[in-house]
Amino acid sequence: MKIGILTFHQASNYGALLQGYALQQTLIKLGAESQFVQIDMKRSAPQAAPVLNPFAKRIQKAKEMRDELFNLFRSQYLDISKTYQKSDDINSDFDAFIAGSDQIWNLEIPEVDMRYFLPFAEPKKCYSYAASFGSVAVPEKAKEWIAKQLSQFAQISVREEQGRALVKELSGKEAEVCLDPTLLLERSDWQKLVKPYEGKPYLLLFLLQQDAALAEKALTEAARRGLELKVVTASFIPQFGFEAWNTVGVCDWLTLIAHAGCVYTNSFHGLVFSLLFGREVSLAPLGGNLGKRNGRLEELLSLLHISPEEIAPRPVHIEEAELDRSFAVRKNESLAYLEKIIGGVS
Repeated sequence: MKIGILTFHQASNYGALLQGYALQQTLIKLGAESQFVQIDMKRSAPQAAPVLNPFAKRIQKAKEMRDELFNLFRSQYLDISKTYQKSDDINSDFDAFIAGSDQIWNLEIPEVDMRYFLPFAEPKKCYSYAASFGSVAVPEKAKEWIAKQLSQFAQISVREEQGRALVKELSGKEAEVCLDPTLLLERSDWQKLVKPYEGKPYLLLFLLQQDAALAEKALTEAARRGLELKVVTASFIPQFGFEAWNTVGVCDWLTLIAHAGCVYTNSFHGLVFSLLFGREVSLAPLGGNLGKRNGRLEELLSLLHISPEEIAPRPVHIEEAELDRSFAVRKNESLAYLEKIIGGVS
């Protein structure tokens, strides 16, 4: 029995890549073979490379370096299919397909396209796992199309309660709310990807979005504790007067979190891995248009009986046993959902 996974496995994004890795590893543990389905979605011939100024060249070089590091992780840890063309018969090569996890149904993300609604698959083969719309609403002009796509799914799982409500509103179907795949693996599974560290104690600041106030808090806390400040950002541009490490490999990123004396972040997966590795963590909500994604942060914290207001002003530490108890019910439900898929197509 072979399952095809449709998610952001090609993204040079820590959370996107690691949630995909976690889903594939979980399916393997449950006895299923799986591959990430690689589809060539090019719409036109490649354009000639633009002439770049020195600053743009620096940014482009940093991006290429990061892409190389992420490609290395993919080649070492992911089982990826051959590259299909949109016209190929993908359906016949797999017994079932899982769309998700992550924000694969967020139409405001440029990477999102029709593949994540499984238009090439027989309805009986269509499933999702912890898929997210990244918002409490979808564009009005897309509602009818999304409803039609969702109606073909045999079973639907979303990551947030707001996603469950959207599925019901759009298609009339009932969806299950499941944990992000990163929370399905054991802590020991993640430790296998962590490298040893023997340097100075440090505080880690990981920024998904620029946040001067959060950066200032991290600087102040690092000084108060006498810790070195290490910074990783999703941006390729140095921010707030300190060097931003934006060419950190995937396992190096996990290592930085695992050994940090404390973590300050506005990232969902930055929060997840801080919790999994038992780190003290302070979380800031995303601002502006990205604020639509804060629901995932709030729902995760609600499982821990923590409000965003409690974790924002000062770092919070949650014991491993307490964390495991808080996620136990949802984790068992999530694994049972995947077992139903495997059992239904085996």
